[in-house]
Amino acid sequence: MQKCKNCQSVLPDKLKGKMGRNQLFCNSYCGKLFRGEIKILDKPITCLLCSAILDQRGAGNPKKYCSKKHGDKYLKSMKPKVPKIEKSCVYCFCVYLTNVKAQRFCSSNCRSKQLAVDSKAKTAARGGRPYSADCSRCHQKINKDTFIGASKYGRFCRPCALVRQRERYRRAFLKRQGVSNPLRISADVLIERDGNVCHLCDTEIDLSLARNSRFGATIDHVIPLSKGGLDVLDNLKLAHWICNIKKGNRV
Repeated sequence: MQKCKNCQSVLPDKLKGKMGRNQLFCNSYCGKLFRGEIKILDKPITCLLCSAILDQRGAGNPKKYCSKKHGDKYLKSMKPKVPKIEKSCVYCFCVYLTNVKAQRFCSSNCRSKQLAVDSKAKTAARGGRPYSADCSRCHQKINKDTFIGASKYGRFCRPCALVRQRERYRRAFLKRQGVSNPLRISADVLIERDGNVCHLCDTEIDLSLARNSRFGATIDHVIPLSKGGLDVLDNLKLAHWICNIKKGNRV
C-alpha cells in the first residue's frame, strides 16, 4: 500500500502490466507542494460555511466550500453591510427602512402615482393639452371629450378615428385578396347613399351590431372580385354578414 509523499493519503495500486514508475503523489498540486514549486498552503478540511467535510483529492487549487452556492453565500456574508436608515415616502408620507440613499418611495405603487401627479402638473404648466384643433376628417372642433389622439395623418375625434380604423381593416383585407389599389371607404358611405338595407334580402340592418356578428353590416361586391368585378363605389353595396357568406362568389 503506497501513500502520497505530501499528504500521506492512500494511493491506488498500480495495474499489472502497466509500464512506468509507481505513483508518488495523489495529484499535481501535492507534487508541486512537495517540490517547493508553490507556497505551502493548509488545505481546509471542512466547508467555511456549513462545516461539511471536503474531499481535497484531485488537481487544482484546494476547495474551500462544499458547493458554489455556499461559496457565494459566504462571500456575500463577509461583505460590510450598509446600515438601514429611516426615510419618509414622498407620496404617502409613511416611514420605512432602507439602505438605498436615493430611494424616495416606499413601493412601486406610490412611485407610479407620484409620476402621474407630476405629469399632470407639467401639462397644466404648459397650458394643457391641445384640444382646440380641428378634426382632419369632419373639420369640427375637437374638445376634451372627443379628442382621441394625433398621428402623422392628422388629428381625429373618436367617431372619425373609428371610421378610419374600419377603412384600414378593409384595405388590408382586400390587399390580401390581390387588389392592388383598394378604395379607402367604409360602410358609412354606403349607408348615406342606400340606407341601412341589405341588398340581398331587402331587410334592414341593425347598425348597433358588430360587423362580424351574424346580422352585422358588411360591404359586398355585387360582381365578385374573382369574377372580374372592380373595387369601385358603383360595385359596392351593403349586406348582412350571413347573406354575404351565403352568396359567396356568385353573381
